[in-house]
Amino acid sequence: MPVITISRQNGSLGDELARYLADKTGTVVVTRDDLVQSIFGGMGDNIPAKLSESPKYYLNCPFESDKSYKDLLAEEIRKVAFEKHNVVFLGMGASVVLEGTDAVRVRVIASDNVRAQRTAKADNISIEEADTILTLADRKHKRFVSTLYNADLTDQTLYDLTLCSDHLSVEEMADSVLALAAKRELRSRIHMETLQNKSVDHQSETPVFKNESEAEFARILDMYKIEWMYEPKTFPIEWDAEGNVTMAFSPDFYLPKFDLYLELTTMDQKYVTKKNKKMRRVQELYPGTNIRIVYKKDFAELIERLKQFG
Repeated sequence: MPVITISRQNGSLGDELARYLADKTGTVVVTRDDLVQSIFGGMGDNIPAKLSESPKYYLNCPFESDKSYKDLLAEEIRKVAFEKHNVVFLGMGASVVLEGTDAVRVRVIASDNVRAQRTAKADNISIEEADTILTLADRKHKRFVSTLYNADLTDQTLYDLTLCSDHLSVEEMADSVLALAAKRELRSRIHMETLQNKSVDHQSETPVFKNESEAEFARILDMYKIEWMYEPKTFPIEWDAEGNVTMAFSPDFYLPKFDLYLELTTMDQKYVTKKNKKMRRVQELYPGTNIRIVYKKDFAELIERLKQFG
């Protein structure tokens, strides 16, 4: 599972979401206090307490070091992310530090009224007191990220997914995060495979079907809740003397659950010799690739087979 970062407002159920995800997936929640104690706890001079008091202290450098506490914290976040993988980072600006990686970056928010009600109930205080606490907490969170990383915590472009918990349970939010994480993991796996076997990553942001048959087949897969990707990979199969690709094959669909590539055709079987040749060439050049051609008359038969597995 990809690393998950959770930025949250107090009272938004972000902390509860992090713990639920960790319990559900067997991962570990890592907080700022965890890393600060791990990195700086043995330095003496009560460094963790000073870092807790003011984010500006992170801009200082430990004795005889050319790196600031901020730099060391960011390095540790990246180190934990790349070495352990199965981690849920809670706060500490991890979404900024891990920008550009495969991490799934989540922001959890809620309306001021809902957050105040939750906080007042949890701490047995008045709504007015809860409002004051939340205002101060929001200010501190925003100042921390701004001071260390020169970023706006509320900038929605920092996140892949923003969840408002006013009308969502922790379980519902977790389902959304895990669904995105599964998609991200699949895209990353296909990308790595293309690097390893020298095929071409052909994944697109928006699938554009070439004809109605492909759209129809996608609807059938959706109807039976079979996950699919449209033309995620291109396989070069012929090259000229200078190494330029002269022929390639991009199967129409990939079914992750079955590790199966499908090429659709509406032509009569006797006219698809060229496609069959390409398919055999892919299997020769890229061993282990599971691929087949599906004729329109085979749609129903294939779907019935797939239903037996899912």
